[in-house]
Amino acid sequence: MEPIQEIARGEGWILVAKPPRVIVHRTKDTRTEYAALQRVRDLVGHRVNPVHRLDRQASGLLLFATDTSRSGELHEVLRAGTKTYFALVRGHFQHEWPIDVDTPLDGKESSSTIWCLGRSHRPRCSLVKVQPHTGRFHQVRRHVRDLHHPIIGDVMHGDSKVNRWWREERSMGRVALHCGRMTLPFPEGEQTFECPLFEDMAAVLKELSWFERAAQQEPLLLKEPLIIPP
Repeated sequence: MEPIQEIARGEGWILVAKPPRVIVHRTKDTRTEYAALQRVRDLVGHRVNPVHRLDRQASGLLLFATDTSRSGELHEVLRAGTKTYFALVRGHFQHEWPIDVDTPLDGKESSSTIWCLGRSHRPRCSLVKVQPHTGRFHQVRRHVRDLHHPIIGDVMHGDSKVNRWWREERSMGRVALHCGRMTLPFPEGEQTFECPLFEDMAAVLKELSWFERAAQQEPLLLKEPLIIPP
């Protein structure tokens, strides 16, 4: 098995599918972990730099510079592009149409657009699609929380009792957040990339009564789920 799954590669960059529970890079407290940075380095055979971050518990598309001199340029490409996240959140989402959230975060301007793809009262949950227009720390997690719909499994911004129920009854034991799509305006032309769900989140969603209706809006949800490596 490859150390990490490659989604796409171009001149000076590689896009991979980060599994849940994998850190992007090591810290002094995680020196022995097989982080995404080391996995990508082992995949390409030389030094790489992460262009952005994903939370340890989250999954999905992660961009690395394989030519480290292009890191700054790729950061600007990422900032000018769009990222689309899928999040399973607590509660029956009340908004019928896309809603813009512009709550400042850490004293800085921030904005996201959120769509509801599916929802139910039993279990009381919703699947939302989020496009952040700025890149603040935990922006997606905090903006859905500000709508009173924290992401299931989010121990920092969520509800411990609800999270425990989803962990014990539905085997959703991590933050139910996945970066599923990126559109990147490279100098050679704009490209869009997609990453299927990982098997744990896909299994949970497929058991929900509204999943097929949600997948009609977002066929990405139906793509063959990715296996979580050991």
